[in-house]
Amino acid sequence: MTASCGGSDGPVDTSRLTDRQREWVEYSYAHEKNEDVKRTWEQLPAEGVESFLDQQRPRLCSDMDALMKSLKEAGYEAGEMQEYREKTTELLC
Repeated sequence: MTASCGGSDGPVDTSRLTDRQREWVEYSYAHEKNEDVKRTWEQLPAEGVESFLDQQRPRLCSDMDALMKSLKEAGYEAGEMQEYREKTTELLC
């Protein structure tokens, strides 16, 4: 996924994102367990990906406890949750 996500050639159009945002979207997409969420990412145009990320940033960055709870409910293991948290903090927050 990471090689094919860098613009409109891949499943997610990240052409309007910064390098850090693109890296986070690629990481998040590659580790997403919900196929419906993956399809949603794939169907968004570049502007939609950028807008969705802007809308999600406050939720992802302001309440790490809620993020971890959400990941646990989605079926992530403890190590996966920690890695997701670290990537989110590093690349988005």
